[in-house]
Amino acid sequence: MRFPRILLSTIVATTLITSCNNSEDLNLEPQSIVPETSTSVNKKNVTMEFIDLMNNKDFRSTTLGLLKKQQPSVPLSKILNETSSFVEQEKPYQDLLAETNKLETFAKGAQPEKIEILEVWMHRPDQFTDMSNVLFSFAPEGNEKNWSVIEAYTINKELVYLDAKKAPKQPVIVIETDGFETLKKEVEFMNEYLRQAGVQNSRLKNMKNDFNTASKANGLETTKLNKIRLNNDEEPWISGAAEVYAITSGIKDADNSPEIKVIPMYYLDYDGTDYYPNQILLFWDDYQYQAANIQLFEKDDNVNYKNLVSTIIGGVFQIIGTVSTQPWVNVLGQVAGAIIQAMPDQWYTNNDDYVDSFYTIEKNKSYTNHMGARGNAKVNLAPFFVASN
Repeated sequence: MRFPRILLSTIVATTLITSCNNSEDLNLEPQSIVPETSTSVNKKNVTMEFIDLMNNKDFRSTTLGLLKKQQPSVPLSKILNETSSFVEQEKPYQDLLAETNKLETFAKGAQPEKIEILEVWMHRPDQFTDMSNVLFSFAPEGNEKNWSVIEAYTINKELVYLDAKKAPKQPVIVIETDGFETLKKEVEFMNEYLRQAGVQNSRLKNMKNDFNTASKANGLETTKLNKIRLNNDEEPWISGAAEVYAITSGIKDADNSPEIKVIPMYYLDYDGTDYYPNQILLFWDDYQYQAANIQLFEKDDNVNYKNLVSTIIGGVFQIIGTVSTQPWVNVLGQVAGAIIQAMPDQWYTNNDDYVDSFYTIEKNKSYTNHMGARGNAKVNLAPFFVASN
C-alpha cells in the first residue's frame, strides 16, 4: 500500500490479466513483465528453495500455522528455526539459513549501507484450502508503475502471471526483503544519524524506543495518537502491508534549531481501516515552543536509508543560518517543508512515499477526525501526561 506524491501525475494502468481464485483461472502465457534487476538478494531463488521446503509435510504444516497468525509477516529466520528438526539436512534449508544469517548479521553491523531481511507473508490466508490453490511470489524490481503482471509459481514450480493491480482471490505466499523487519532496523539507524547530526536529542536512545515510558522525575507532557485512518490507494497488492513511519519536527531552542525524530508505526498495515494505537508521537519537553509537525511516510522498497536521512538533514540545514531572526512559527513550517522537498523525485516512484502532513499541532489541544494537509490521513490526537513511578 502506497500513496503517490502529490506532485506526481495520476497513472492509468492497463489491466492485462484478471485475478484468479482457482488454478483453472491461471494465465500461463507470459504478458509484459519487467525483468528483475540485480539485487543483493535473489528473491526468485529464495522462492524456489522455499517451495522445495514446502513440499515437506512437517515444514509445510508449521509454516502455514505461522503465516495464518502473521502480524503482518514472519521473519524467514523464525520459520527456519521452528522447522529445523524436519529439514535441517536438506540443501534448500541450509542455503536459506546461510542467507538469512548473512543478512541479519549485516543488519546488526555498524552503519550498513543497505538493510534487507527476509520475511514471509500470505495474501488471503482465509481462502486457503490446500496447496493446490496456493501460489508463491515476490515483488518485482524497478518502478512499480511499469508493473503489469506479477511472476508467481505453483507448488510444482509452474510459472503463472497475476495482475499487478488487481489482487487475486486465492492465497499467495510472498517472499519479502524490505518489509516490517527491515523497517525496524532502518528506523534505529535513521535516528542514530539524526542524533549524530545534532538535530535529535538522546530521548529515543535512552528510552530504547519505548514511547510509553516516562524518563523524568516529574513525568512527561506528550501528545498521543488515539486513532488513525489512511485513505484508499491503487498500489500493487504484492507490496503487502504498509511500513509507515512518522517524522516529527519542532523548534528546540531560541536559535530556531530543529528537533527531528523518526517514529515507526508498525501497526498501520492497510488503508481504509481504523487503528487505535494509543501511541505517543510528540514529547513537549523536546521543544522550545508549544507546536510541532507530524509527517507520515511509507517505506516500501529498496532505498538507501543513509542517503534518505542525509538528504533530509541537508535540506533542513540549508535553512539554518537564515532563520534565527525569523518568527519561530514561520521556521516550524519551513522545517517541515524542507523534509519533503529534500527528497528526490525518484524516491517517490517506488520507494519512500509521502503520505500526509499535520502541521502546527499544538501542545494542549485535542484533535478529532483531523485531516492531514493532503487529505490522505485522518487522526485523533490528544494531550497525554505520563506520570513518573
